[in-house]
Amino acid sequence: MIFRSMFRTLRNFAYGLLVVLLIAACQTPTSIKQSSPTSVPASADNCRTVEHEMGVTEVCGQPQKIAVLSAHILDNILALGAQPAGYAEVIEVNLQTYDNPTEQIPHLGKWVTTKPVGLGTRPSPSLERLTQLKPDIILGESWANSDEYSSLSQIAPTLLFNDRKNPNEPQSWQQNIEGVAQALGREARGKELLAAYDRQIAQARTALEPVLKAHPRILLINSDLDTYVGLSADSTASRLLKDIGFEIVVPPGAEGNVQSISWEILPQVESDIVILMYCTSCSGGDDLLNPLDPSQKQWTERPLIESMDAFQKGRFFFVDMYLWTSVTRGPLTDQLILEALPDLLLPTVAEEQQG
Repeated sequence: MIFRSMFRTLRNFAYGLLVVLLIAACQTPTSIKQSSPTSVPASADNCRTVEHEMGVTEVCGQPQKIAVLSAHILDNILALGAQPAGYAEVIEVNLQTYDNPTEQIPHLGKWVTTKPVGLGTRPSPSLERLTQLKPDIILGESWANSDEYSSLSQIAPTLLFNDRKNPNEPQSWQQNIEGVAQALGREARGKELLAAYDRQIAQARTALEPVLKAHPRILLINSDLDTYVGLSADSTASRLLKDIGFEIVVPPGAEGNVQSISWEILPQVESDIVILMYCTSCSGGDDLLNPLDPSQKQWTERPLIESMDAFQKGRFFFVDMYLWTSVTRGPLTDQLILEALPDLLLPTVAEEQQG
């Protein structure tokens, strides 16, 4: 009887162990692990090797807890259908948690359904908070975070991307969206975003055709409304406007996207429309969450600006630098700008036709 009882006990234990092993074998856990450029990718079906600016990383499954180190990457992951668990803003906004993203994250917050942990700033993310967050993956930009790459990689697998493949080309989300999509296991959505771009531009071109015919030359500048003025010929707005068919003009003697120009040069520029991208964050975090409300009065006090033909004819427009230059520069940014352009520009043509 003792032997029979022991045999039954051992048999039950063996059956139980077999069941546990079978269940474990059938499950495919989500995992991510960092690898060097010379490492061999894992053979699991749901794993892929993702190239980025710092090498290659092997990613398996769909990462769920995503730490995002820039507004540009945030735009990309939101457009891909993912959500951030942590977020580093352009400047310090002194938030422990983005518990009301719609009000706390400019322009992109309405797409955020989580309450991301505040990770400090884009150029200097908090390693302490990242460690506490324990993300599945960290996504950032190489130009901003390459110096911290080693430290970031000790916290979680880290991939840093670059959306300017050629120094002479403008920054463009089309250059890195496939890499970000691959890292998140959302390759199909990435291809959809790329395919949709031409359709969006075609729709905008049709809507803006009256402006294109009447006022095709646009000068794009950026300023804090006080201390400096710069060209934005290399901005997101510039890329979109050129793809639509507008001519982006620059002052005489200027080449490409320069950092700053003299106010005295502006009246010399022959342009039909001027779009000024004003800085809301130049004096600190409060301005980022509560943008300035620029008024014409601030500009009419500048005789040089007042003398510009576009200003006198009501074709001088103010837009937020955070969205229109190159801070966010993702698929959602394109959508917001393309939606805003008809409301911004078409009234000038309508008023002229009525006059």
